[in-house]
Amino acid sequence: MINQDKHISFSHCFLPVVIVLLNLVIVKTAISQEVFVRTGFEEFPTGNPPKDWEVIGGDFEVSGDTVKTDKKALAILGGADGDGLGIPIETEDPIISVEFYVYIEGGGRCFNLKIATADGFGENSGCTYINWDAGVVRLYDGGAWQLIGDFETDTWKYVRIIADVSKSEFDFYAGDDRDDALGAKPKKGLPFRMPALGPVAKWVAFYTWGIIVRGYVDDLLVYEGEEALDLAVDPTGKLTTFWGHIKQGL
Repeated sequence: MINQDKHISFSHCFLPVVIVLLNLVIVKTAISQEVFVRTGFEEFPTGNPPKDWEVIGGDFEVSGDTVKTDKKALAILGGADGDGLGIPIETEDPIISVEFYVYIEGGGRCFNLKIATADGFGENSGCTYINWDAGVVRLYDGGAWQLIGDFETDTWKYVRIIADVSKSEFDFYAGDDRDDALGAKPKKGLPFRMPALGPVAKWVAFYTWGIIVRGYVDDLLVYEGEEALDLAVDPTGKLTTFWGHIKQGL
């Protein structure tokens, strides 16, 4: 009888400990995937670029004119060759995922997207170099423009790019919405514009070169790794910053 009571007592103590440890593992996994940007641009005032992003010239502004979700989106309206809007990244992970809704006006060349490894995002070497132009999306491989695929204009589409800096390659997904894009067959192993200049990405940048039509971006996500971010988990700045401090201390 005494042994049975001890067994019951041990079980009552042991099971809660296991549950707590499992929960800690789940939470640790969820917050260890650092999220650099998660925005629908609602927090920024209209008429200006997003606050604290790096800007070189150009006509970039948060706008309510053409919007996918809620009331605001990022408008990329024009700019001289070499103008851009950059988001700085600090990471040790060689893989970066970038997702967003995009609206490309038909009739000509629109903006470029770069996931850059140089110290400044104006440098065109060692990065993804993607461009939307008159119903197609394409890449520049350092020697010529190469077709990625057809891309419908004058409507909102969803894209996901996974850049692996260690291989100087990226994968490109597209669909009508996030679920559609994540489930789509990607174009895989697409080349950077020349090999990466370092071991990790330092910027995500919207960039203009020969731009003649407008583009719009909504629901932008930038995060570490190739595993699709679970949007049911709220990766707040506090959590990701907290886990970043833990990682630095390990």
